[in-house]
Amino acid sequence: MLFETAQERDEQGQAPPATFQIQEHRNSDNLHLRLTGVFDEDAALSLTEALKENRAGVGRIFVHTAALDQVLDSGVELFRSNLSSLDRSGAEIIFTGKRAEKLAVKAPGIRFIM
Repeated sequence: MLFETAQERDEQGQAPPATFQIQEHRNSDNLHLRLTGVFDEDAALSLTEALKENRAGVGRIFVHTAALDQVLDSGVELFRSNLSSLDRSGAEIIFTGKRAEKLAVKAPGIRFIM
């Protein structure tokens, strides 16, 4: 499954839109979500939805952040506020990569690995 959204890079619309994607891969009881592009508000909503849809039936969800080009503070704020509303009885969420610490929150069932 591939989740995709577009973000305007500048307010005047002169730069082409950047694409955010979530590439999904399952193995055993783990789900891997590889994030690419720019993490903005639309990306935050897409990632939250992907986590909601896929928590059941997996033991761990790995969110790989190494391929993100940029992480906007507004996207992080929205993601963190939405993440607190997720049902924590499902899979453990593990953030990996160079942007893991920026996206992850300190909460039960959530951790990050750099």
